[in-house]
Amino acid sequence: MSLVELFLVFLKAVMLSSGGLQALPILLDDLTVQRSVLTYGDFATAVAIGRIAPGPNGLFVISIGYYIAGLVGAIIGAIALSLPPLLAIGLVRAHQRLANRPWVVGMTRGIASASIGLLTALGYNFTVPLIPQPASVAIMLVALAVLIALRADALVVLGGGALVAIGLYFVGVPLA
Repeated sequence: MSLVELFLVFLKAVMLSSGGLQALPILLDDLTVQRSVLTYGDFATAVAIGRIAPGPNGLFVISIGYYIAGLVGAIIGAIALSLPPLLAIGLVRAHQRLANRPWVVGMTRGIASASIGLLTALGYNFTVPLIPQPASVAIMLVALAVLIALRADALVVLGGGALVAIGLYFVGVPLA
């Protein structure tokens, strides 16, 4: 994959999402399914590294870029991540005038609904490799319950999952 292609994949994912984790399904499809640049495991590792970094949710784009092309890939990810918000500054005033129009409200709801569908598909793709290992599924379900019921910080849940996995390793319970 060329650096230009990598930039365009990142830019597409960032442009078609409205922030946060919504770029993940697009990146997963482009980089693992269509182009086979990363395995599912490598993709998940790069996303996890990006998620534990301090700062906005979209930093996983930078870690994915680094995983694919080193420092240059990380820089390409940072540029692709920063470009749309910079371009959107000029659109903020127009949006303030159009925000209450029915077609804008409908478009926003449609984008949100499609994003939920994409995130659900991404969750399914991440869950399938865990199914053969009941301990991994148990950690996932407990993490999901903690996130939903307690609204715990994602970093705390990730850390808890890591500690449980280390403990299970030492008692001989396989996770992978």
